[in-house]
Amino acid sequence: MNKFEAMRSFCLVADLQSFSAAANEMGISTTMVSRYVKQLEQQLGCLLLKRNTRRVFLTPAGEQYRAHIKPLLKKLTLVENQMSHLSDTPSGMLSVSTTLELGSQYFAPLIAKYRQAYPQVLLDINLSNNPIDLFDSNVDLAFRVAPVLPSASHIAQSVASSKLSLWASPEYFAINGTPTTIADLAEHRLMFFAHNIRKEQWLFEYQGQRQTIKLPWAWTSNNGRLLNEAAANGQGIIQAPSYSVNQYVKQGDLIELMPEYSIKELSISAVYPHRYQLSNRVSSFVEMAKNYFRDNPLP
Repeated sequence: MNKFEAMRSFCLVADLQSFSAAANEMGISTTMVSRYVKQLEQQLGCLLLKRNTRRVFLTPAGEQYRAHIKPLLKKLTLVENQMSHLSDTPSGMLSVSTTLELGSQYFAPLIAKYRQAYPQVLLDINLSNNPIDLFDSNVDLAFRVAPVLPSASHIAQSVASSKLSLWASPEYFAINGTPTTIADLAEHRLMFFAHNIRKEQWLFEYQGQRQTIKLPWAWTSNNGRLLNEAAANGQGIIQAPSYSVNQYVKQGDLIELMPEYSIKELSISAVYPHRYQLSNRVSSFVEMAKNYFRDNPLP
């Protein structure tokens, strides 16, 4: 009996409450899953699962056994993945997370170059502005956009930079006037980008000094594209990376406001847990991103 596969079969049946669903997950027959579970029960000398015509459920012994072995299986799977990372040629699944604005506008050419160089790597690209817990998720690598990354037990490498500035449309300025100081902003319609790191703070830099200021906003969203569109339509003032609003600036729909207060070096960093330090899938994608954005700098 393959003890590892037997334990995995049992846990999947218990989690999915189905022998056939577990078989599909493992890519084997339902008969083989049943055989694994039966062999495990025979070796342990107790019944782990019961089933009727409608469902599968755990016995008390099964509940206790699953509680003990599930963390062990997770650890064994992690060790296997880490060892597979040491092969010479990157292969297997790589899950990458980045923001909606950065990923949708600038990642397609990077992905094409990476796929050409490493066709054996299966990329899973997730675009979301929601915070990602790198220690309790399936994400291997995340690209964070922030002036300063929060301290945590992970590795962060800068791959590109942009500028964080205030933007509004010419029509908005024509109707509402143009603020010239940070204090003036409180008298204007502000639209705030909700961010778990920034909280409700607006970020500025003046004469080399960073400062955070809480300003009243008319409405907020975690979707930068929505805020960009609203600002381009004259609804108010936003603070956004220059790469995010580049197309609107080129079309004349947005104008930079008070550039002397902009953050000139907004860092885009590749962030991953220390457990992936030796992963050639992660390292190859990070290096490819560095080289790509060096040759194709963000606006």
